[in-house]
Amino acid sequence: MSDFMKKYSYSAMKLFVSQMAISVFGLGLAIACASIGSTMQIVSSCGAVVFYLFLIYTSMWEVGSKDKFGIEYGKFEAKPLTGLYIALLANSLNFLLAIIIAVCKTFPDGGVISAIGGVAGSIAIFIEGMYSGILAIKIGELPLNSFGISYFVITIPAIITSALAYYFGTKGYHFTKLMVPENPEEAEIRREKKKARNKEE
Repeated sequence: MSDFMKKYSYSAMKLFVSQMAISVFGLGLAIACASIGSTMQIVSSCGAVVFYLFLIYTSMWEVGSKDKFGIEYGKFEAKPLTGLYIALLANSLNFLLAIIIAVCKTFPDGGVISAIGGVAGSIAIFIEGMYSGILAIKIGELPLNSFGISYFVITIPAIITSALAYYFGTKGYHFTKLMVPENPEEAEIRREKKKARNKEE
């Protein structure tokens, strides 16, 4: 566990920082689009979420790509679930808030418990603002942010994206070259191969 934290805590922190950055962006979009209409608010929120997942994908693919060389040269054992564990670490605050919100919504008392739930909900919306427009969608007469389970569900896309991106990075799989940053080690290998071909010619 300590080795994992030492090696990947920075990667988890980067994911959380990306979340915060896109949260502010998404929250601003949702507030701006609220006056236009609920449909536009939802569309802008979906766009912010897609952008957020794109950032996560590129970041985690790079982590997996760097580990790929260590795995191939036998420096450490391949662990396909590493991306999942990094994502769980990065989302630990989201989970904590989701638990508090779910408990407070399950046992509302109109007093302290309800107040704690309200504060936790406000913090969750602030740090997961890209989902604010989506959470405003109503099921019957209640918006999704009225349900405690919603705050668990919105963590799923990031976790799945992180897990898949890391795995694809370790395997060198690309959906498209536009979606992954150029890995320095791979770039160096390509340059060496190109030099070797030029010498042969």
